[in-house]
Amino acid sequence: MEKARLLEFESKCVQEEPPYCQAACPLHLDGRALCAFVREGRIDDARKLIERTLPLPEALARICDAPCKEACLRRELGGAIELGALERACVEQGPLRRAPLLIPKNGKRVAVVGGGLSALCAASEGIRKGYSVSVFCAEDRAAALTALSPLITDEIARRELAWLEKGGVLFLPLEDLPPLSELSVRFDAAYAGLDDPFAACATAEATASVNPVSLETSLRGLFAGGAAPSFILRAADGRRGMKSAERFLQGASLFSSREKEGPYATRLFTSTEGMASAEPEAVPQEGYSPEEAIREAKRCILCECMECVKHCAYMQHYKGYPKKFAREIYNNLSVIQGTRLANGMINSCTLCGRCERICPNGFSMADLCREARREMLRQEKMPPSAHDFALEDMRFNNSPRATLLRHEPGKETSAYLFLPGCRLAGCTPEQTTALYAFLRDRLEGGVGFWLRCCGAPADWAGRDEELHREAAKITEEWESMGSPVVVAACTSCLQTFRKATPSIKAVSLWEILEGTELPEGALSFERTLAVADPCTAAQAPEIRDAVRNVASRAGVRFEEPLLSGEFSFCCGFGGLQESANPTLAALSAKTRGEESSLDFLVYCAMCRNLFAQAGKPAVHLLDILFPQGDEDPAGRPAIGYSEQQENRVGLVRALRASLWKEEDIVNEPHESIRLVIPPDVEKTLAKRRILADTVRRAIWSAERSGRKMKQINGALVASLRPASVTYWVEYAPKGDGSFEVRNGWSHRMFVAGAAENLVPDASEGDGA
Repeated sequence: MEKARLLEFESKCVQEEPPYCQAACPLHLDGRALCAFVREGRIDDARKLIERTLPLPEALARICDAPCKEACLRRELGGAIELGALERACVEQGPLRRAPLLIPKNGKRVAVVGGGLSALCAASEGIRKGYSVSVFCAEDRAAALTALSPLITDEIARRELAWLEKGGVLFLPLEDLPPLSELSVRFDAAYAGLDDPFAACATAEATASVNPVSLETSLRGLFAGGAAPSFILRAADGRRGMKSAERFLQGASLFSSREKEGPYATRLFTSTEGMASAEPEAVPQEGYSPEEAIREAKRCILCECMECVKHCAYMQHYKGYPKKFAREIYNNLSVIQGTRLANGMINSCTLCGRCERICPNGFSMADLCREARREMLRQEKMPPSAHDFALEDMRFNNSPRATLLRHEPGKETSAYLFLPGCRLAGCTPEQTTALYAFLRDRLEGGVGFWLRCCGAPADWAGRDEELHREAAKITEEWESMGSPVVVAACTSCLQTFRKATPSIKAVSLWEILEGTELPEGALSFERTLAVADPCTAAQAPEIRDAVRNVASRAGVRFEEPLLSGEFSFCCGFGGLQESANPTLAALSAKTRGEESSLDFLVYCAMCRNLFAQAGKPAVHLLDILFPQGDEDPAGRPAIGYSEQQENRVGLVRALRASLWKEEDIVNEPHESIRLVIPPDVEKTLAKRRILADTVRRAIWSAERSGRKMKQINGALVASLRPASVTYWVEYAPKGDGSFEVRNGWSHRMFVAGAAENLVPDASEGDGA
């Protein structure tokens, strides 16, 4: 990833933008951080923050007129935070512990004319920059500060002045001020604080016109400000004037990139939707007590964006936000030698795009992670096992025994081609059969049947070459059927088709059902459900509308969760999260399930399956339209991958035999292996992503080749390495010719002697 691309991603995330109060503060005091410290009773930390930010912290914290209150989001929710009173409480509830500045002098001499607030703040900024600062002011230096407010006592004023003197400020009497014509000769630069009448009078000729951006005057090297009524704006002018002096001495532009030196509009976005109003804590004349300060600080909403993070189990799991993730991914891709710590995070995003739709600036973690996955593959740094299981499942689903492409029985052309998708065919083959019969009855011109994987796993894994190969095969198969309209039951298939094969005209099953008479015998469903749209339908309002219309016509009562429709997020399967990070996928399904206390109404077979695994009752709309049995479909258990594959193969054989009268169906050799798998072992295999088909292949190859190991307990161990993962199966032959499976495990290591690719050739299968 190029650095420019990283910056493009980073610029869209506003989480690190300053809060509204800080951006509106002329001196940029972080009110959010201040409130966070105070509400936790960390007054020392709050005082340190004030000391680091304000040029004269003891004085300014007591008299701050808080112009930031106009920008506070609490202003419309009970009243703005009393930040000025909180600053005062912080400095009054214990002294500041300011160490003297130890900044070496750089040889530059700067004059400050006047002893008012603006001039003294300019002097403070000057010594922080290493200048030798001379302040020309009245003999009673403390009087200018004490005159500002009764809250600034003579003792406080003298402490501020003493700190300036320790930092190297030289205070000189007014009569020592040289004429303006000589000021630029004796000093390298100068600042006049116009809140001091003497300074305003002495520099009147040069300060008749002052540039509002740079504060430069008609006299070269002299800058002036501080005439504003606001104390904080006077102080800010002192800081701005000394910044201009610094630029002048460096020969830099006095005007460029100065937009954020004073108050400015932050890009931060903070939602206050649903936030309760709360009245400010009344400010006593003597100021807040510690308890009152804490209560007021707790009113602060601690402005931040985090809109996408609030609704994403993935981001919450990895404890970050998009801009942080972008930097981590960029660094991860830049590693030449060493550990790539962000691999897991990159491969675990569901790519659902909800963050982009929620983000006020459209930040897309999906785009970021897709690009990173492609780059990892290009660099040959993609962990082989990250998406290996899903890709092997895709290849199985596109193997001859798991695919089917036929015109409607008795017809030689097809106006439509029904594509049920991998999960619907694997989870509910009987329902798939009933649905196909219904479509044949309702649609004219012939409805063909097309069972194959759309290639979504390759797309999600960033394997563009494999996706393009599948897209070419898909196009070829579609054209061989006469280029009919594809009716896709799965929104992921539809999304992939529209991306990878845009020439294919494809519509959603639900759009077709919306325009037809619904089947007789639909299930009468009494209780109200919550619609759970699949993430791949988030940007397809026509599909979402069709589903709701069909559900209403079927008599289903339903409600919309708070963030449904275009803001739907993934169940944990999309983007291959379930393959790369099963634990996080389970959390995603659980989080999605908590969006509503009602049972879900879904129209994605994989969503229903993952919700069932997470314990969330979910009813597929097809369960209502084409009920299978009398039991409550919401209680149907999840279907494991092994069973899905077996169901799919069984569906192909059943349809070929019943509809197309094809009797020449031959098992692959390894399918003759009969397994006995105890329930606890079956659970272990499922958790470790070891399919029954893989177990059969491993045992078949071991029994055929003799490459197996015998353990002390008499059990045999066989291995199989079909791709990048090696599988091991512990088994024992039984007297009836079956094999008892006792254990199974897998790893990425290459073990010399382990059986590799000892699987039957696809040509030995039944074909399609």
